[in-house]
Amino acid sequence: MQDVADVREDDGSTTERFLTRMRDALSDLPPAEVDELLEDTEEHVRELAREHGEDQLELRLGTPEAYAAELRSAAGYPPPPQPDEPTQQIRPPRADGVEVLALAGLIIATASAFLFGASLRGFSPASVFLLTGLIGLAISLPMLTRGKAGVAAVAQLPTVKALTPYLTPDESTLTGKVLAYVYSLQPAWWLFRVLPVVAVARGGVVGLVILGIPAALISIMVGHYSRTDRRVLWLVVPANALVASVGLHYFIGF
Repeated sequence: MQDVADVREDDGSTTERFLTRMRDALSDLPPAEVDELLEDTEEHVRELAREHGEDQLELRLGTPEAYAAELRSAAGYPPPPQPDEPTQQIRPPRADGVEVLALAGLIIATASAFLFGASLRGFSPASVFLLTGLIGLAISLPMLTRGKAGVAAVAQLPTVKALTPYLTPDESTLTGKVLAYVYSLQPAWWLFRVLPVVAVARGGVVGLVILGIPAALISIMVGHYSRTDRRVLWLVVPANALVASVGLHYFIGF
C-alpha cells in the first residue's frame, strides 16, 4: 500500500504543498501528535482552496509556517527550535500522581455538574455541588498547566487505557460500528446542548434568536477546539453533564 506521505509528494498542487510545508514546520513534534493536530485542519485547507482558489490560501491563512505555529500554540506546544538551537523534544509525561488527581478531578467535576443541574430543581442546595465541582477543577490544574504532555500522562493511566477500545472503536465489529455511528453524531450534540440553555431562559422565539444562535456558534467552536487541545475537556465534559441534567428535566420531566 502506498504510503500517505508518498501520495502527498506525488501531488504537486498548491494545496498539498501548503499542507506539506505545515507538516515540515511541525516536524520536531512526534508524528502521532502532528497527525492529531492536522486531523481537521487538512480538510479545512482543502475546502478553502476549493471554495476560494488555491491562490487565496496564504492571503486567508497566512504562510503555512505561521498557520502551523498557531495550531502549535493552541495545542500548548513550545515554539519550534531556531536553526542554531538543538531540536526540542517533548518531555515524556511525569508519572508523579498529578495525572491521577487530574482524572479524579474530571470525575468529581462532572458528577458535581450533573448534580448541580438536578439541585436547581430544588432537590438539594446547589452551592454544595458548585463547590465540589470547583474543587474537582482545582485539583486538575497542576496537570492542565503541563500542556499536551499532561493530557498524554492521563491517557496512559490504566483506567483510561482500558477505555481506549470504546473511545476509538474498531469498526470491524458490531459494537465498534455502533459506537462509531454515535460518535459521528457529535456535531449534532454541539447544537442540541444549546436547547436546555434556551429553555431555562424561557425567551421563546426571541430568546432562541438572541441567545440560542450565539450559544450554538460558541458551542460549535468549543467542540472543534476540544479536538485540538484535549485540556478543554476538563470544562466541556462537566458542562455537557450539566446540560444533560437540565435537559432531562425540561424535555422528559426527569
